[in-house]
Amino acid sequence: MAPNYVAKKSALTALNFWLIIFSWLIIPLIIQIARILTVKSYSVEFYDDKMIIKCGVLNKGERQSVFAGVFSVGIYQSFWGRIFGFGDVKVDCPGKWDIDTDGIKDPQGLKAYLEPRITTGNSTVVLG
Repeated sequence: MAPNYVAKKSALTALNFWLIIFSWLIIPLIIQIARILTVKSYSVEFYDDKMIIKCGVLNKGERQSVFAGVFSVGIYQSFWGRIFGFGDVKVDCPGKWDIDTDGIKDPQGLKAYLEPRITTGNSTVVLG
């Protein structure tokens, strides 16, 4: 004898649950990957007479400045930063802006590079 009506569960109820779970996992994963790509594309290049800051993955940016010396260099490393070798480096330069890098690899190496370039700030500027 055949049943008059068969009630079955919909697969959509299970699928909606997984969609909600995966949307909460996939969207932060996509955001995290985008942040990683952005961070990996950021660099500060030091030359004898200039600095170049490059950033961007899709929209590229480049900023050049005269590298006239350094007034001070400061480092902050958290517990995890000391373990994994990253930290924040604050560089005070003469001029309009300072270099403020967060989460830079090998902050002690950057500090060692910049310390010989520390000036006293008593240099004379000749305007022509």
